[in-house]
Amino acid sequence: MPTRRHKAPEQIGAAMQPVLDRIDREGHFAIVRLAKAWPEIVGETIARRTEIVSLKFHTAVVKVSGAMWIQELNLMKSQILARVTDRIGDDAVRELRFVQGRLTRRERPKLRTVPRAVRKSIELPELKDPELRKAFERLIEAWGRSSR
Repeated sequence: MPTRRHKAPEQIGAAMQPVLDRIDREGHFAIVRLAKAWPEIVGETIARRTEIVSLKFHTAVVKVSGAMWIQELNLMKSQILARVTDRIGDDAVRELRFVQGRLTRRERPKLRTVPRAVRKSIELPELKDPELRKAFERLIEAWGRSSR
């Protein structure tokens, strides 16, 4: 009796992709694929400041937290589009449009606090002006109280 060889398990995403492609002839799932891959495409720093809003007529609209980031992202647009094409694999996204707005899904990372023992005191150089010395002392004290 011949022995049967079993195929290795396949990831459900890879198995379902042909079915989804047949169901989604207009490409409505492309925005989902783009949104899921966005942090990997642009990196965590940019992903925290951006959000995929829509995908219409092969143009992805990306909401950005500030005008300065829009300017930087416009300069990087061709690189980002190349990464999107490599990652998504089809021509679902041919253009990116960056718009400023308030992000809705803001997951704020917990700030890592530095224990007090690690913080070191700062020795001020000899300052002749007493007002300047007090201003520096207040600045250093406020810095020591701030969470970083």
